[in-house]
Amino acid sequence: MVYDTLYGHQDKNDDKRLGLKSTALTFGDNGTKPVLTGFAAAAVAGVGLAGYNAGLGFVPEALPFYASLGAFATHLGWQIQTADLSDPDNLLARFKSNGNFAPVLLAGIAASKLLLAA
Repeated sequence: MVYDTLYGHQDKNDDKRLGLKSTALTFGDNGTKPVLTGFAAAAVAGVGLAGYNAGLGFVPEALPFYASLGAFATHLGWQIQTADLSDPDNLLARFKSNGNFAPVLLAGIAASKLLLAA
């Protein structure tokens, strides 16, 4: 939701002109950041709960997972807070940054699972 809505702000003028609907238009310039902050918090909580339920409880071996989860939360926060909803280049850079981040979370999960298996 976060990256797609930020990306959608690049096309909001075209969407209005064509009569299309998007979360960028629904949330608007003033509502987007607060709404996305809530969605980001839910995403971080969901990933954290999934990790916990997958055996990555509050044990030292799970530290890589929780560190990567913290990095994920920081990344989402950075995207939302630094997004300029009127600057397509700024928004495209935030959208593209997501492709670089998934491996960080995956590495945290893998490292914790390896430590737990040892």
